Amino acid sequence: MSQQDSPRLRRLLRLIFRLSQTPNGLSLSELAEVEGYTERTCRRDLLLLRKIGLPLQEHSGEYNRKYWHIAPEVQNLKFSLFELLSLYMGRRLLEPFAGTPFFEGIHAVFQRLESQLFSGAALFQAQLAEVFYLSTPGTSDYSARAQLIDLLLQAVQQRRTLMMDYRKPGEIEAGQYRIQPWSLAAHHGSLYIIAWSEYAQDVRHFKVDRIESLQVLHRKFQIPESFSVQAWLEGSFGVFSPENRSYQIEIEFYGTAAETVRESRWHPNQKFTSKPDGRTVMSLSLRSLYEIKSWVLSFGSQARVLKPSLLVRMVREELQSAAKLYRQKNDTT
Repeated sequence: MSQQDSPRLRRLLRLIFRLSQTPNGLSLSELAEVEGYTERTCRRDLLLLRKIGLPLQEHSGEYNRKYWHIAPEVQNLKFSLFELLSLYMGRRLLEPFAGTPFFEGIHAVFQRLESQLFSGAALFQAQLAEVFYLSTPGTSDYSARAQLIDLLLQAVQQRRTLMMDYRKPGEIEAGQYRIQPWSLAAHHGSLYIIAWSEYAQDVRHFKVDRIESLQVLHRKFQIPESFSVQAWLEGSFGVFSPENRSYQIEIEFYGTAAETVRESRWHPNQKFTSKPDGRTVMSLSLRSLYEIKSWVLSFGSQARVLKPSLLVRMVREELQSAAKLYRQKNDTT
């Protein structure tokens, strides 16, 4: 998808969400008002959604006013065991977000399937649990933050400015930030807001776990037409805010790590070069070194940074600090 298509996709997704939350439907004027677009634009988007297969319908209300709504659920759906297993896997993958809208939607779908299709639902779930086990170490617990995440989703969809109390790592007191939330990103079982910081006048990333309070303001904003979340995050090795420069990175892997890294897709622009002696050199381009430094360190003595020199120095200093810490520990025992 091009950067020009991205704003329209966001509009379409907001329309689907909006109509899903209003069973009685909304008129074109109501949609245009809450979304901030003309009635003509909303109608064009609705017709496109119906053309591509979404069960959208128009019905007449009071005073013959026209309302758009999503058609009632399709009856007599049939699922293969493999399709049901796929749904179950999807629910398990979203379990770190239990209590939030992300999880509750698919959880409700599966509960309905259980009640309609299975007499022994508990036994079925137990069998599926043996088929597919999900390990979730280090994931966030959002079970008590459903209301906050719901406010975040509303702000992103309605493009409304947020005022939040946010505590940075290592700080005792929270600071107040006014941001324009452009998107939400999930990474390693945690949620992050990608937002325009009005104080910093730049794009910043905020971890949802560190938000202490949140207020949705009435003031609306517009996302730059050139902004693409996917293109933006390609500059990082996860969700850390990219810098305003590019780094050409090469990392050499030895032993079992050489095979391990080749088995996975770590970044969209990664390239691997295999050496005759079994070594593997990974090349990629990033605009942030913070996360890849930690990743390299996780391989211990089976990984060595070749370039850039700044990353070499960062890894070396981290290893020296760790070695010093362990020497001090040994001296006191």
